[in-house]
Amino acid sequence: MSNAARNPSPGFGTPLQVAGGYDEAALDRLADRLADRVAERLGRVMPAQVEPLVDATEVARMHGKTRSWVYEHAGELGAVRLGSGPRPRLAFSPSRVAERLGKVETRTTAPLPEASPPRRRRSRAGRTATGAPLLHVRSLEP
Repeated sequence: MSNAARNPSPGFGTPLQVAGGYDEAALDRLADRLADRVAERLGRVMPAQVEPLVDATEVARMHGKTRSWVYEHAGELGAVRLGSGPRPRLAFSPSRVAERLGKVETRTTAPLPEASPPRRRRSRAGRTATGAPLLHVRSLEP
């Protein structure tokens, strides 16, 4: 018996019978309904529109930082590695960076202690601020 006889392909108008007694059209309808349900559930979890990623230079420009600062804090900012080489490019989600920068900046900004009034130094007669002796110069005029 040939392979064609054991596994008949759908001919013109004859549906392919699959295990369980379902034909190919029924399985297609089932797959479509399943795909619709998965898309609906993912729509609740994932954003409707994907945000474009930006590079470190753009993040630095947007937030008033230096490019090197962005690279130093890439992990905290949620960087995405593009590639698998030893030095892959990094990309950033602008909204995620803004959110993380907001958390970082609010966490690190603590009220500073009140400054004490400056202490007045007592001037030493005949000495400089460093303590070196001054030369006494007299005027020729009385």
